[in-house]
Amino acid sequence: MRRGLLRHLRHYHYRCAARAADLRRGEDGQTLLLGIGVIAVVAGLLLVVAGATAVYLDLKTLTSLADSAAAAAVDGVDEDGYFEGVEANGAPGRLTDAGVRAAALSDLEAQPDRLESVQVRQASSPDGTTAIVTLTAESRPPFLPWGAIPARGFTITATGSARVSTAQ
Repeated sequence: MRRGLLRHLRHYHYRCAARAADLRRGEDGQTLLLGIGVIAVVAGLLLVVAGATAVYLDLKTLTSLADSAAAAAVDGVDEDGYFEGVEANGAPGRLTDAGVRAAALSDLEAQPDRLESVQVRQASSPDGTTAIVTLTAESRPPFLPWGAIPARGFTITATGSARVSTAQ
């Protein structure tokens, strides 16, 4: 009986080993395919994150340009009229829409950090003491197939404001 059991176990062991070998042969190359798929997904996610970061940085640059243009408009207030009390359009040191636009355009031309197609959408002074400058630009993130996607990019908008301070 012991001998029959031993022969039966040996036969079962050989069958299991042969079955395991068959299973291993049937899965050759599957791991490589899975690895390539995982690498492709990770690379795609990295490119999406890099594109989103590029748009975010363009927006931050445009916001900085809008703030700088608004500050330049406020800085361009006529100092003689402001400090001596000479009235320009009804109050000393008053901002005008034309003055805000001119100062914003001048400041944009002087900036070394330029985005693609920056435009002054609005430059005004609603109350004569606050300059509001709104800029638009096109953001074209890298890694997108712009030849295959017929687009100009994403339009981004930023608004900056500055106020004339009369504190002593």
